[in-house]
Amino acid sequence: MINELIGTVLQILIFTLIPFLVYLFQKKTAKGFFDDIGLKKSTKRANFLAIFACLLFAAPPLILTLVSNDFKAIMIDPNSLTGKIREMGMGVQTLFILLLMAVFKTSLAEEILFRGFLAKRLIRMAGFVKGNIIQAVLFGVIHTVLFAFTTNNPVFLTVIFIIPAIGAYVSVYLNERIANGSIIPGWISHGFANVLAYSFVGFLL
Repeated sequence: MINELIGTVLQILIFTLIPFLVYLFQKKTAKGFFDDIGLKKSTKRANFLAIFACLLFAAPPLILTLVSNDFKAIMIDPNSLTGKIREMGMGVQTLFILLLMAVFKTSLAEEILFRGFLAKRLIRMAGFVKGNIIQAVLFGVIHTVLFAFTTNNPVFLTVIFIIPAIGAYVSVYLNERIANGSIIPGWISHGFANVLAYSFVGFLL
């Protein structure tokens, strides 16, 4: 558990360090950095919509896992994160690790780097629609590449590309158009979706 906590802190720091160094190089000051990457107050409407968005993004892969034995085998593979949680069994330590991984190590770190840093800069360079599409595609590709080490199932890899890509696009829309540039809605949506997926595969399958 201590190792997971240390790993989570390190990942968040590393994913924050990249945008910080770029910001420091460009602005010659650290002032305003957190506001620049969107670590600031959101709006109630954006946060509310983010909760519903997470259900939309978590549902398709979970449904496919229920109806397809191939998908289920991939999700419970001992080498996958959900497979490791499943092997640990229900318990306080498992729940702590699940929340740590789902809410902080993956979602917060990724939201800072992709939505707080990459998406904002792409939007400044290419405009909202083009910049958002580019970051969404990149996010989907990265997820596909990671899962390609576990499976070569083309249907699964396609789903693993499409769902995160759509989630990334909608998160940026909520962040930039409704939450005044805050990445909190994206974090809420991403974190809740992870918790639902990890819990379902880990404890209910």
